[in-house]
Amino acid sequence: MVKTLLIAFVAFCCFSAVAQKSSFSPPDYKKIEKAILKKESGTFYPDLMVRYKVHDTTLSPYEYHLLYFGYSFQTGYEPYTHQPFADSLMAIVRKNQISPDKYDLVVKYAEKILDKCPFDMRYLDPLIYVYRMQGKNDLAAMLEFKLGRIIETIFTTGDGLTEKTAFHVISVSHEYDLLRALGFGYAGEQSLTRGQCDFLKVETNDYGINGMYFNVSALMKTAGK
Repeated sequence: MVKTLLIAFVAFCCFSAVAQKSSFSPPDYKKIEKAILKKESGTFYPDLMVRYKVHDTTLSPYEYHLLYFGYSFQTGYEPYTHQPFADSLMAIVRKNQISPDKYDLVVKYAEKILDKCPFDMRYLDPLIYVYRMQGKNDLAAMLEFKLGRIIETIFTTGDGLTEKTAFHVISVSHEYDLLRALGFGYAGEQSLTRGQCDFLKVETNDYGINGMYFNVSALMKTAGK
């Protein structure tokens, strides 16, 4: 299949744009929680999620910031739970090409997973591919927009090069998705720093980068409950 070609292209575009900024915007979870609890505001989380699930392309970068990081406050947030359809979907996706007779299965599995894990990029990617192959270009375009916004949301939080400028994520799987999207191979070594960051060592590369930092404070908060 195209594997992560689409996500890599979107990531490159987003990272290039964000890299031109001189500062980052790591999530302030106290402010986020306060904003998404206001029922009479446009930032009330259930209302934002309704718009997200119908692929509303008018959602702003700030609203995506609230959606992505605010998800860590929702009862459905279970970052360590393995999704039952994930293995079945990945068995299809790992092949060099998804055969047409598997399209409906990809859609079925991906939609079930995304209903539980709405921000998982690795499942949006094959869904977009299948919709394109089925001629559902408008739907695919809306999902591409969604994928781009998720990646952009993470990239605005840091550059991943130091603990202080770590990428903030709400799922461990997002670490590996971004690593691949940026063109780095995982060297098989992961460690947790004192600053609540995952450090993933990467394979030798032209940039001299030894590894990437991902702030996992949202996951640590959940694990401590």
